[in-house]
Amino acid sequence: MAKYFSETEIAEMDQFREQIYAIREKMFAKFGVDPLDTDSLSSLAIYKIVKKYDANFNINFSRNGEDAKSNNILIEQKACRVNPSSLTETGRYRKNFGTDAGFQFHALGDLEHPRYIFVARSETDLSILRIYDISSTENCKFVLDHLNIQKSAWLAKGKKNVQYMKRDVITISEKILLANLNFTIKTEIDGCKVFKD
Repeated sequence: MAKYFSETEIAEMDQFREQIYAIREKMFAKFGVDPLDTDSLSSLAIYKIVKKYDANFNINFSRNGEDAKSNNILIEQKACRVNPSSLTETGRYRKNFGTDAGFQFHALGDLEHPRYIFVARSETDLSILRIYDISSTENCKFVLDHLNIQKSAWLAKGKKNVQYMKRDVITISEKILLANLNFTIKTEIDGCKVFKD
């Protein structure tokens, strides 16, 4: 749906843009990292929490390669935004509240990783609500198998009609993770629920 604003509202938004650009310029000049790259700020927020239980955790600010590492184990991070409210606009309890995240991969991208960190972030303030830190052989195999099933379905659909090949997004849902993976650690850090195997 289209979303237009008045000249006054656009002028006010432009003032926010100027402030954001000024902050971006300072950070880029000092570190060579662009905070407007989609993963940079997300990775910093994830780092702040994961570092509290994994002293060796570090994030990669390069556009290519792994997202993070710990003890030379490379980590794939996926984050998605979710509605943090338990209620709908009409005041009813929202179905699937707290389990509504879906983590996206490219069907033709790298799917196999020795450790995955899946993050559900608030769409309103971008705070980290839930982290699924997966590194056991059994759990990583489940994630990979699920993604490969999704990939096969995407390829089969594309063979029937090539227009479906344009968007190669496959997902694994938070519900699938909770129903099938064994998390030995369930804790809360800075208001974020952490599930770790």
